[in-house]
Amino acid sequence: METELTSGKPRYKLSIITANTNEKHVTLPMLESVYRTVKTAHPFEVWIIDNHSKDGSVEAIRESFPQVNLICNTQNTGFTVANNQGLREAGGEYLFCLNPDTICREGAIDRLVEYMDQHPEAGITGSKLLNRDGSLQPSCRNFMTTRHLILSHLLPWPRISPRLAGRLSLTHWDHHQTREVDWMLGAALMVRRECLRDIGLKDEDYFIFHEDSDWCFQAHRKGWKVVFVHDAEIVHLGSQTVQKLWGANLNLEVYKAQHHFIRKNLGMGELYFHRAFSFGLLLLRWMRLQALRSAGKVKGEDYRAGRDFIRRAMAVQLTSPPVDRKPKMPAAAPSGPAGRTV
Repeated sequence: METELTSGKPRYKLSIITANTNEKHVTLPMLESVYRTVKTAHPFEVWIIDNHSKDGSVEAIRESFPQVNLICNTQNTGFTVANNQGLREAGGEYLFCLNPDTICREGAIDRLVEYMDQHPEAGITGSKLLNRDGSLQPSCRNFMTTRHLILSHLLPWPRISPRLAGRLSLTHWDHHQTREVDWMLGAALMVRRECLRDIGLKDEDYFIFHEDSDWCFQAHRKGWKVVFVHDAEIVHLGSQTVQKLWGANLNLEVYKAQHHFIRKNLGMGELYFHRAFSFGLLLLRWMRLQALRSAGKVKGEDYRAGRDFIRRAMAVQLTSPPVDRKPKMPAAAPSGPAGRTV
């Protein structure tokens, strides 16, 4: 895949890239944490790609952080496209895709850069993600193979043995050590420029979900290591934009993105099994919901919300529709070329 990266020797040690969509309230604190905590990864630059925000994000960023490079889109291009815009323009040796709803803890970004410097075989690294209260937000995942799907749902492993559960599924792993993983959530992923040239930009067929798992899959395929760095800690507030865009349909969009990942990387056989297995799990969920309703433990709006979601989720597994590329957003200006302010 043609990456369309800036040519020549990197001009910066690090480029930080963030997509913003009406998230001034979290983007400004994120930027403050970046400039406050980066001490050794110099020189570095920051790129904000704004997806036609209506909340004054662009003006606020220009006023508070004039050193930031801004790309101002005239429509909501989606998370993945916006990230790629920044990746094309960035001039860093390392390129750090950072969500706007994050707060960098002291030394987190410096530690990721240090690890990259010390381990040239690492193509992608990711930080430990924490919730607002400082508790762990599990961010490491296994690829969605048939084997993993069966094992992870065969028995309630965390109740039987937390240690065994962590070995079977990275979702249940304690995240207490630095190690190679299949993939990590894309809230804070750093990629080496040489790796990016090998694997290409993010696949824009993903509007937002699972572009991170696909990127990591391509890195593995090309022989690069994907590494979770446990002592680089970043707070991830989570779902600040996606809940506004999709609401109750959020998980449906995740299912659609999973289908695209499996179809592209694992083949149609894996996809058919995944859809059939997932449909079966939803059927069991439906039966449980009906039982709870009969017992009087679920009623009214809670029952209707659960019923409607399961119906829509089953339809997604049966038909495997494409991802929604036009989520609910404020009316955008007429489509045109992106504006750029540096």
